Amino acid sequence: MFKRSVTFVTRDDSDMAEKAARWGDLHEFGDMAWLPQLRKVIYREDDRVAIKTVGDGLNDHLGFRSNPTAPLISGRVTMELLEKNINAIARCKAANATVSLFETVAYGFTNNGSMFTGYPVVGFQHQIQASGACLGSQEDALLTSCAWDPRIRGTFFYTNGYSIALSRVPAFIADMQQLRDRSPLSFCGIDASVGMLLRYVKASSAYLGKPEDSIDFDISYYRSYSKGEPNPHYDVLDELQQMALHKYSAIPHWGKNRNFAFEGTMAKHPKADKFLEVKQRYDPDGIFSSEWSDQVLGINGSPAIFEKHCAIEGMCICSDDSHCAPEEGYYCLPGKVYTDARVCSFQPAF
Repeated sequence: MFKRSVTFVTRDDSDMAEKAARWGDLHEFGDMAWLPQLRKVIYREDDRVAIKTVGDGLNDHLGFRSNPTAPLISGRVTMELLEKNINAIARCKAANATVSLFETVAYGFTNNGSMFTGYPVVGFQHQIQASGACLGSQEDALLTSCAWDPRIRGTFFYTNGYSIALSRVPAFIADMQQLRDRSPLSFCGIDASVGMLLRYVKASSAYLGKPEDSIDFDISYYRSYSKGEPNPHYDVLDELQQMALHKYSAIPHWGKNRNFAFEGTMAKHPKADKFLEVKQRYDPDGIFSSEWSDQVLGINGSPAIFEKHCAIEGMCICSDDSHCAPEEGYYCLPGKVYTDARVCSFQPAF
Protein backbone atom coordinates (compact mmCIF):
# COMPACT_ATOMS: atom_id res chain seq x y z
CA MET A 1 0.00 0.00 0.00
CA PHE A 2 1.30 3.42 -0.95
CA LYS A 3 -0.08 6.77 -2.00
CA ARG A 4 0.02 8.67 -5.27
CA SER A 5 -0.36 12.34 -6.16
CA VAL A 6 -2.12 13.11 -9.46
CA THR A 7 -2.39 16.37 -11.40
CA PHE A 8 -3.62 16.83 -14.97
CA VAL A 9 -2.11 19.71 -16.96
CA THR A 10 -3.27 20.67 -20.46
CA ARG A 11 -0.79 22.33 -22.83
CA ASP A 12 -0.51 22.88 -26.59
CA ASP A 13 1.02 20.06 -28.62
CA SER A 14 3.83 22.02 -30.30
CA ASP A 15 6.56 20.22 -28.33
CA MET A 16 4.70 16.95 -27.85
CA ALA A 17 7.24 14.86 -29.80
CA GLU A 18 10.10 16.08 -27.62
CA LYS A 19 8.17 15.72 -24.36
CA ALA A 20 6.89 12.21 -25.16
CA ALA A 21 10.44 10.85 -25.28
CA ARG A 22 11.11 11.81 -21.65
CA TRP A 23 7.77 12.26 -19.85
CA GLY A 24 7.82 8.67 -18.58
CA ASP A 25 11.16 9.30 -16.87
CA LEU A 26 9.85 12.40 -15.12
CA HIS A 27 6.80 10.78 -13.49
CA GLU A 28 6.53 7.20 -12.24
CA PHE A 29 2.90 6.80 -13.35
CA GLY A 30 2.87 9.56 -15.94
CA ASP A 31 1.03 9.33 -19.23
CA MET A 32 -0.27 11.66 -21.94
CA ALA A 33 -3.52 12.07 -23.87
CA TRP A 34 -3.28 13.80 -27.25
CA LEU A 35 -6.24 15.84 -28.50
CA PRO A 36 -5.16 16.18 -32.14
CA GLN A 37 -7.92 18.40 -33.52
CA LEU A 38 -7.72 20.73 -30.51
CA ARG A 39 -3.90 20.71 -30.78
CA LYS A 40 -3.55 20.02 -27.08
CA VAL A 41 -2.01 17.39 -24.80
CA ILE A 42 -3.28 16.38 -21.37
CA TYR A 43 -0.20 15.55 -19.29
CA ARG A 44 -0.68 13.35 -16.25
CA GLU A 45 1.75 14.19 -13.45
CA ASP A 46 1.42 11.11 -11.27
CA ASP A 47 3.98 10.12 -8.65
CA ARG A 48 4.38 8.06 -5.50
CA VAL A 49 4.29 10.15 -2.31
CA ALA A 50 4.83 9.57 1.41
CA ILE A 51 2.13 7.49 3.10
CA LYS A 52 1.49 10.34 5.55
CA THR A 53 0.58 12.76 2.76
CA VAL A 54 -2.95 14.03 3.39
CA GLY A 55 -5.59 12.83 0.95
CA ASP A 56 -8.19 10.13 0.33
CA GLY A 57 -8.60 10.58 -3.40
CA LEU A 58 -10.55 8.32 -5.75
CA ASN A 59 -10.44 7.65 -9.48
CA ASP A 60 -14.11 7.42 -10.48
CA HIS A 61 -13.74 7.90 -14.22
CA LEU A 62 -16.74 9.59 -15.80
CA GLY A 63 -16.96 7.07 -18.63
CA PHE A 64 -16.97 4.05 -16.31
CA ARG A 65 -19.90 5.10 -14.13
CA SER A 66 -23.50 3.95 -14.35
CA ASN A 67 -25.59 6.59 -16.15
CA PRO A 68 -29.27 7.10 -17.03
CA THR A 69 -30.04 4.84 -19.98
CA ALA A 70 -32.19 7.23 -22.04
CA PRO A 71 -29.42 9.84 -22.53
CA LEU A 72 -26.94 7.07 -23.42
CA ILE A 73 -29.24 5.89 -26.21
CA SER A 74 -30.07 9.37 -27.49
CA GLY A 75 -26.40 10.29 -27.35
CA ARG A 76 -25.60 7.34 -29.58
CA VAL A 77 -28.30 8.37 -32.08
CA THR A 78 -26.80 11.85 -32.24
CA MET A 79 -23.33 10.41 -32.73
CA GLU A 80 -24.52 8.25 -35.64
CA LEU A 81 -25.93 11.31 -37.38
CA LEU A 82 -22.76 13.31 -36.82
CA GLU A 83 -20.47 10.54 -38.07
CA LYS A 84 -22.25 10.44 -41.44
CA ASN A 85 -21.75 14.16 -41.94
CA ILE A 86 -18.79 14.58 -44.28
CA ASN A 87 -18.48 18.27 -43.38
CA ALA A 88 -17.75 17.23 -39.77
CA ILE A 89 -17.97 20.73 -38.23
CA ALA A 90 -20.80 19.74 -35.89
CA ARG A 91 -19.01 16.49 -35.09
CA CYS A 92 -15.95 18.42 -33.96
CA LYS A 93 -18.02 20.82 -31.84
CA ALA A 94 -19.59 17.85 -30.07
CA ALA A 95 -16.14 16.37 -29.43
CA ASN A 96 -14.94 19.67 -27.99
CA ALA A 97 -17.92 19.75 -25.63
CA THR A 98 -17.06 16.24 -24.39
CA VAL A 99 -13.45 17.23 -23.70
CA SER A 100 -14.60 20.34 -21.80
CA LEU A 101 -16.99 18.27 -19.68
CA PHE A 102 -14.32 15.77 -18.67
CA GLU A 103 -11.84 18.53 -17.89
CA THR A 104 -14.39 20.38 -15.75
CA VAL A 105 -15.02 17.33 -13.55
CA ALA A 106 -11.31 16.39 -13.36
CA TYR A 107 -11.95 13.27 -15.45
CA GLY A 108 -13.84 11.77 -12.50
CA PHE A 109 -11.13 12.16 -9.88
CA THR A 110 -12.25 13.34 -6.43
CA ASN A 111 -10.22 14.44 -3.41
CA ASN A 112 -12.34 12.66 -0.81
CA GLY A 113 -14.36 10.06 -2.70
CA SER A 114 -17.24 12.39 -3.56
CA MET A 115 -15.98 15.88 -4.46
CA PHE A 116 -13.17 17.44 -6.48
CA THR A 117 -11.70 20.48 -4.77
CA GLY A 118 -8.50 20.90 -6.76
CA TYR A 119 -5.18 19.34 -7.74
CA PRO A 120 -3.23 17.44 -6.68
CA VAL A 121 -5.50 14.49 -5.95
CA VAL A 122 -3.75 12.32 -3.35
CA GLY A 123 -4.96 8.80 -2.60
CA PHE A 124 -4.01 5.20 -2.09
CA GLN A 125 -2.72 3.19 -5.05
CA HIS A 126 -5.75 0.87 -5.29
CA GLN A 127 -8.09 3.90 -5.43
CA ILE A 128 -6.08 5.73 -8.07
CA GLN A 129 -4.80 3.05 -10.46
CA ALA A 130 -8.10 1.84 -11.89
CA SER A 131 -11.77 2.74 -12.10
CA GLY A 132 -14.91 0.72 -12.68
CA ALA A 133 -17.81 1.96 -10.56
CA CYS A 134 -20.35 0.80 -13.14
CA LEU A 135 -19.54 -2.86 -12.51
CA GLY A 136 -20.75 -2.54 -8.92
CA SER A 137 -23.89 -0.53 -9.69
CA GLN A 138 -27.31 -1.86 -8.73
CA GLU A 139 -29.74 -3.48 -11.15
CA ASP A 140 -32.68 -1.12 -11.67
CA ALA A 141 -34.53 -2.51 -14.72
CA LEU A 142 -32.14 -0.59 -17.00
CA LEU A 143 -33.16 2.84 -15.77
CA THR A 144 -29.40 3.24 -15.54
CA SER A 145 -26.71 1.21 -17.27
CA CYS A 146 -23.07 1.01 -18.28
CA ALA A 147 -22.48 2.77 -21.58
CA TRP A 148 -21.27 -0.49 -23.19
CA ASP A 149 -24.16 -2.68 -21.93
CA PRO A 150 -25.22 -4.86 -24.91
CA ARG A 151 -28.86 -4.73 -23.75
CA ILE A 152 -29.07 -1.11 -24.89
CA ARG A 153 -28.02 0.51 -28.16
CA GLY A 154 -25.39 2.64 -26.49
CA THR A 155 -21.74 3.24 -27.25
CA PHE A 156 -19.97 1.02 -29.77
CA PHE A 157 -16.41 1.70 -30.85
CA TYR A 158 -13.17 0.41 -32.27
CA THR A 159 -10.08 0.31 -30.09
CA ASN A 160 -6.64 0.20 -31.67
CA GLY A 161 -3.53 -0.27 -29.56
CA TYR A 162 0.10 -0.63 -30.58
CA SER A 163 3.53 -0.09 -29.04
CA ILE A 164 6.33 1.81 -30.73
CA ALA A 165 9.93 1.76 -29.53
CA LEU A 166 10.72 4.94 -27.60
CA SER A 167 13.55 5.81 -29.97
CA ARG A 168 11.09 6.00 -32.90
CA VAL A 169 8.30 7.84 -31.10
CA PRO A 170 9.31 11.47 -31.88
CA ALA A 171 9.34 10.77 -35.63
CA PHE A 172 6.02 8.95 -35.44
CA ILE A 173 4.39 11.84 -33.57
CA ALA A 174 5.74 14.29 -36.17
CA ASP A 175 4.15 12.19 -38.93
CA MET A 176 0.85 12.03 -37.01
CA GLN A 177 0.84 15.80 -36.63
CA GLN A 178 1.55 16.21 -40.34
CA LEU A 179 -1.41 13.95 -41.12
CA ARG A 180 -3.55 15.92 -38.67
CA ASP A 181 -2.60 19.15 -40.44
CA ARG A 182 -3.74 17.64 -43.74
CA SER A 183 -7.09 16.42 -42.39
CA PRO A 184 -7.81 18.07 -39.03
CA LEU A 185 -11.57 17.39 -39.00
CA SER A 186 -11.03 13.66 -39.39
CA PHE A 187 -9.29 13.57 -36.01
CA CYS A 188 -12.32 14.83 -34.07
CA GLY A 189 -13.35 11.23 -33.43
CA ILE A 190 -10.21 10.79 -31.31
CA ASP A 191 -10.96 13.98 -29.39
CA ALA A 192 -14.47 12.66 -28.73
CA SER A 193 -12.90 9.81 -26.75
CA VAL A 194 -10.89 12.38 -24.75
CA GLY A 195 -7.77 11.81 -26.78
CA MET A 196 -5.23 9.24 -27.86
CA LEU A 197 -3.66 7.76 -24.74
CA LEU A 198 0.13 7.36 -24.60
CA ARG A 199 1.27 4.88 -21.93
CA TYR A 200 4.85 3.93 -21.11
CA VAL A 201 5.85 0.26 -21.28
CA LYS A 202 9.21 -1.11 -20.12
CA ALA A 203 11.23 -3.61 -22.14
CA SER A 204 10.63 -7.17 -21.00
CA SER A 205 12.50 -10.47 -21.14
CA ALA A 206 9.18 -12.29 -21.62
CA TYR A 207 9.13 -14.16 -24.91
CA LEU A 208 6.26 -12.04 -26.27
CA GLY A 209 7.15 -8.93 -24.26
CA LYS A 210 8.28 -5.61 -25.69
CA PRO A 211 11.89 -5.94 -26.86
CA GLU A 212 12.54 -2.21 -26.18
CA ASP A 213 11.20 0.50 -23.90
CA SER A 214 8.10 1.67 -25.72
CA ILE A 215 5.06 3.90 -25.75
CA ASP A 216 1.69 2.23 -26.18
CA PHE A 217 -0.73 4.29 -28.28
CA ASP A 218 -4.40 3.59 -27.49
CA ILE A 219 -7.06 4.97 -29.83
CA SER A 220 -10.84 4.57 -29.45
CA TYR A 221 -13.29 5.83 -32.05
CA TYR A 222 -16.82 5.38 -33.37
CA ARG A 223 -17.93 2.06 -34.85
CA SER A 224 -21.15 1.53 -36.77
CA TYR A 225 -23.64 -1.12 -35.71
CA SER A 226 -24.14 -1.88 -39.42
CA LYS A 227 -21.49 -4.24 -40.76
CA GLY A 228 -19.62 -2.89 -43.77
CA GLU A 229 -20.92 0.67 -43.42
CA PRO A 230 -18.21 3.08 -44.65
CA ASN A 231 -17.21 6.23 -42.81
CA PRO A 232 -15.80 9.40 -44.42
CA HIS A 233 -13.15 9.74 -41.69
CA TYR A 234 -11.81 6.18 -41.47
CA ASP A 235 -9.23 6.59 -44.23
CA VAL A 236 -7.11 8.86 -42.05
CA LEU A 237 -7.40 6.59 -39.01
CA ASP A 238 -6.50 3.51 -41.07
CA GLU A 239 -3.53 5.37 -42.54
CA LEU A 240 -2.43 6.23 -39.02
CA GLN A 241 -2.48 2.59 -37.99
CA GLN A 242 -0.74 1.31 -41.11
CA MET A 243 1.93 3.98 -40.66
CA ALA A 244 2.53 2.80 -37.09
CA LEU A 245 2.61 -0.90 -37.98
CA HIS A 246 4.66 -0.77 -41.16
CA LYS A 247 6.77 2.39 -41.14
CA TYR A 248 7.53 2.32 -37.40
CA SER A 249 7.36 -1.45 -36.78
CA ALA A 250 4.72 -1.09 -34.07
CA ILE A 251 3.74 -4.18 -32.11
CA PRO A 252 -0.06 -4.54 -31.94
CA HIS A 253 -1.84 -4.98 -28.62
CA TRP A 254 -3.15 -8.57 -28.50
CA GLY A 255 -6.68 -7.52 -27.51
CA LYS A 256 -7.15 -4.07 -29.03
CA ASN A 257 -7.02 -4.40 -32.78
CA ARG A 258 -8.72 -5.58 -35.93
CA ASN A 259 -7.56 -8.49 -38.07
CA PHE A 260 -5.15 -6.77 -40.46
CA ALA A 261 -2.98 -5.47 -37.61
CA PHE A 262 -1.83 -8.99 -36.69
CA GLU A 263 -0.42 -9.90 -40.10
CA GLY A 264 3.27 -10.71 -39.53
CA THR A 265 3.17 -9.79 -35.84
CA MET A 266 5.31 -12.70 -34.65
CA ALA A 267 8.24 -11.54 -36.77
CA LYS A 268 8.42 -8.45 -34.52
CA HIS A 269 9.14 -10.59 -31.45
CA PRO A 270 12.79 -11.73 -31.38
CA LYS A 271 11.97 -14.57 -28.98
CA ALA A 272 8.82 -15.78 -30.75
CA ASP A 273 10.39 -19.16 -31.53
CA LYS A 274 11.05 -19.77 -27.83
CA PHE A 275 7.44 -18.94 -27.02
CA LEU A 276 6.21 -21.44 -29.61
CA GLU A 277 8.55 -24.09 -28.17
CA VAL A 278 7.09 -23.61 -24.69
CA LYS A 279 3.57 -23.55 -26.10
CA GLN A 280 4.15 -26.86 -27.85
CA ARG A 281 5.71 -28.41 -24.75
CA TYR A 282 2.89 -27.46 -22.40
CA ASP A 283 -0.01 -27.84 -24.84
CA PRO A 284 1.01 -30.41 -27.49
CA ASP A 285 -2.62 -31.21 -28.33
CA GLY A 286 -3.63 -27.59 -28.85
CA ILE A 287 -6.27 -27.63 -26.11
CA PHE A 288 -5.81 -23.90 -25.57
CA SER A 289 -5.47 -23.07 -29.28
CA SER A 290 -8.04 -21.99 -31.83
CA GLU A 291 -8.12 -21.23 -35.52
CA TRP A 292 -7.76 -17.54 -34.59
CA SER A 293 -4.80 -17.99 -32.26
CA ASP A 294 -3.00 -20.18 -34.82
CA GLN A 295 -3.45 -17.43 -37.41
CA VAL A 296 -2.22 -14.64 -35.13
CA LEU A 297 0.77 -16.68 -33.93
CA GLY A 298 1.77 -17.51 -37.50
CA ILE A 299 1.24 -21.25 -37.02
CA ASN A 300 -1.40 -21.80 -39.69
CA GLY A 301 -3.16 -19.40 -42.01
CA SER A 302 -3.50 -15.63 -41.96
CA PRO A 303 -5.62 -13.35 -39.76
CA ALA A 304 -6.47 -11.18 -42.78
CA ILE A 305 -9.73 -11.98 -44.58
CA PHE A 306 -10.15 -10.74 -48.16
CA GLU A 307 -13.73 -10.27 -49.28
CA LYS A 308 -16.12 -7.52 -50.32
CA HIS A 309 -15.94 -4.54 -47.90
CA CYS A 310 -13.22 -6.28 -45.83
CA ALA A 311 -11.16 -3.10 -45.44
CA ILE A 312 -14.16 -1.20 -44.07
CA GLU A 313 -14.26 -3.58 -41.11
CA GLY A 314 -10.47 -3.81 -40.75
CA MET A 315 -10.42 -7.44 -41.83
CA CYS A 316 -7.87 -6.61 -44.54
CA ILE A 317 -5.82 -3.81 -46.06
CA CYS A 318 -7.46 -2.99 -49.34
CA SER A 319 -5.75 -3.90 -52.59
CA ASP A 320 -8.85 -3.58 -54.74
CA ASP A 321 -11.78 -1.15 -54.80
CA SER A 322 -14.16 -4.01 -53.96
CA HIS A 323 -12.51 -4.25 -50.55
CA CYS A 324 -13.96 -0.79 -49.87
CA ALA A 325 -17.42 0.36 -50.99
CA PRO A 326 -17.16 1.75 -54.54
CA GLU A 327 -20.95 1.69 -54.89
CA GLU A 328 -21.04 4.36 -52.18
CA GLY A 329 -18.05 6.34 -53.44
CA TYR A 330 -15.27 4.72 -51.38
CA TYR A 331 -12.19 3.56 -53.30
CA CYS A 332 -8.83 2.00 -52.38
CA LEU A 333 -6.29 4.82 -52.54
CA PRO A 334 -2.82 5.69 -51.15
CA GLY A 335 -2.50 7.50 -47.83
CA LYS A 336 -2.07 11.28 -47.66
CA VAL A 337 1.23 11.32 -45.72
CA TYR A 338 2.23 7.66 -45.55
CA THR A 339 1.71 6.94 -49.23
CA ASP A 340 2.48 3.22 -48.85
CA ALA A 341 -0.77 2.91 -46.93
CA ARG A 342 -3.86 1.71 -48.79
CA VAL A 343 -7.11 3.03 -47.38
CA CYS A 344 -10.77 3.39 -48.32
CA SER A 345 -11.23 7.07 -49.22
CA PHE A 346 -14.45 8.81 -50.17
CA GLN A 347 -14.35 10.38 -53.61
CA PRO A 348 -17.37 12.62 -54.31
CA ALA A 349 -19.05 12.28 -57.67
CA PHE A 350 -18.72 15.29 -59.98
